[in-house]
Amino acid sequence: MRVKITKPGIFGAKGEIPVGTEVTVKDEPKGWAGRYEVITGNGDDKAAITNPSQGEREELKKQADELGIEYAKNVSNAKLQELIDAKLAE
Repeated sequence: MRVKITKPGIFGAKGEIPVGTEVTVKDEPKGWAGRYEVITGNGDDKAAITNPSQGEREELKKQADELGIEYAKNVSNAKLQELIDAKLAE
């Protein structure tokens, strides 16, 4: 699911995540209650993407960089998303 940060107080590896930032999470982040809004559903209705656009990859790389995640240049989009989800769940 995609959520948008609406209030301060949510931190990542590089410090506070700015208000207005959109992030993808596996499950609803209970610890963030009252500081985010759900933009898209819970992912149950997702279709497999076999050839994602370059824009999606760049968005994943940007989010990973903002969270301080190290990854190989040739990492798959799925693995990169897993790394992001794991970091956000910390």
